[in-house]
Amino acid sequence: MKRSIFTRIALLLAIVLMFGGIATACSSGKSEQPANNAASGNGAKENAGKGDKSAGPVKLKLWHPLNPNAQAVVQSLSDVAMVQEWEKKTNVKFDFEHPTGTGADAQQQFGVMVASNVLPDLIVWNMSNFQGGPAKLFQDGTIIKLNDLIDQHAPNLKKILEEYPLIAKQIKADNGDIYVFPNLKVGDHGKYKTFSGQMIRKDWLDELGLQLPETIDEWEIVLKTIKEKKGVIPYTSEKDMLLGSKSSMDFIGAYGIGKDFYLNGDKIEYGPLQPAFKDYLARMQKWYKEGLIDPDYASNDNKAKEAKITSGKAAATFGYIGGSMGAWLPSLQQADPKAMLSAVQYPVMNKGDEPKFTETGWDYSNTGAVITSANKNPEATIKALDYLFSEEGAMLKNFGIDGTTYTLVDGQPKFTDLIMKNPDGLPIGQAMAKNFIANYPFPGPDDDRYNDQYYSLDAQKEAVKAYAKFAKNSASVLIPPVSLTPEEASEFSKIMTDVDTYRSEIVTKLIMGTSSLDSFDKAIEQFKKMGIERAIEIQQAAFDRFNKR
Repeated sequence: MKRSIFTRIALLLAIVLMFGGIATACSSGKSEQPANNAASGNGAKENAGKGDKSAGPVKLKLWHPLNPNAQAVVQSLSDVAMVQEWEKKTNVKFDFEHPTGTGADAQQQFGVMVASNVLPDLIVWNMSNFQGGPAKLFQDGTIIKLNDLIDQHAPNLKKILEEYPLIAKQIKADNGDIYVFPNLKVGDHGKYKTFSGQMIRKDWLDELGLQLPETIDEWEIVLKTIKEKKGVIPYTSEKDMLLGSKSSMDFIGAYGIGKDFYLNGDKIEYGPLQPAFKDYLARMQKWYKEGLIDPDYASNDNKAKEAKITSGKAAATFGYIGGSMGAWLPSLQQADPKAMLSAVQYPVMNKGDEPKFTETGWDYSNTGAVITSANKNPEATIKALDYLFSEEGAMLKNFGIDGTTYTLVDGQPKFTDLIMKNPDGLPIGQAMAKNFIANYPFPGPDDDRYNDQYYSLDAQKEAVKAYAKFAKNSASVLIPPVSLTPEEASEFSKIMTDVDTYRSEIVTKLIMGTSSLDSFDKAIEQFKKMGIERAIEIQQAAFDRFNKR
């Protein structure tokens, strides 16, 4: 299934045209040593990670965008103590390749890397970033299938897939293929699935006699009052995240539609094609014109957005309970001890309605590792990944090193002062990221017991309850992790590359008022010319097949 030179050249040229330039491609990953014996056989728990050390470590190149919490404290995951211990246990040495930037920047660099066919040994990322999904990468010869490797060399993951059929259903393609070694929330320690949402300066609401907004009209009143009385940016955001993009929820759920593909009963819909999307754009255009939305929202990166929140220049935004609220609130309170952030629900249209379009997820987070066709040691790779699903490896991933970052108290892991009262003054989220991988998706199981300590602030504990209150409603609109056939993936990728690019451009222009709302009718026609209706058909077919698995 190796891609022909002509196919690679054509794809590379397409990416050049799409992004207007080529970033430096990642270097080729070729392992230098034979496979080890980590985590194999029936005695997975006892033997996990005990590889053959005599031949020296297997060397693997791993491509992975660095999480913002980690970016703040390390140059590479190679600097993280947990990773160093993982390498010792599995006799594998990782050479991490972290693309510069996030979002569209990482997407561009990934595209160039794949088009050039200069590949690392494995890639860890959210699978939604792969246009056409893993099936398309498999069809193109970029990645390999994992079924036999998991069956023979990953006893810990194999056991989970046998015990939890719904999880197996989520990670498998319709034909039973497995392309991804997943990040999962499973069992008694994997119940938290909602960890982000809208946040607002609660102390300012109290000062102004305002309640937490529930309806879209109440949000408008709150934002307008904050602007008039406090003279700050009412709502800030960042590029590629909110306000018309497809990456996360914002205010669109109040109009009963999703920002991208969503479920309406058993029918797949595409938000921008619905009449209500124009009403949503009208509201956002009005807010932007009135100064209720950050004028720089379309160019802000995450650091710029955070700076506006922590300096008191903005009142509300989207954020994470741990990495955002956990860092922003202590920073705010250093300058103003009375400062307070509060979680706030996504808005509804009418008082008493319950939000459906909220931030939640499935057992499979859609993030995991794919092994590329350049990998010369797939067995060693899969064994090292499976170690993270062993009892010992899961503790290492989620809590770090026993006696250093945590201790067992009555059988429960408790973080030490290195995490909870970091001597360098790091917020808990950053102290964790410096020492282990827990507060962001990575192959292996997540363990909710870290959240009980990670969410140490009262505001965070309240946020958990607030965001979870209506999370169950999202099951009626959230599309499960469906799989496309290679042919569908190729066609869908081509359509959505054009649609997403055009959608981002036109929505930004409409919100900023450089295009009139009347022009959106023409935009819908353009979506249809680009093939959006066919893309909906493909998603519908995939969803129907998922239900029959």
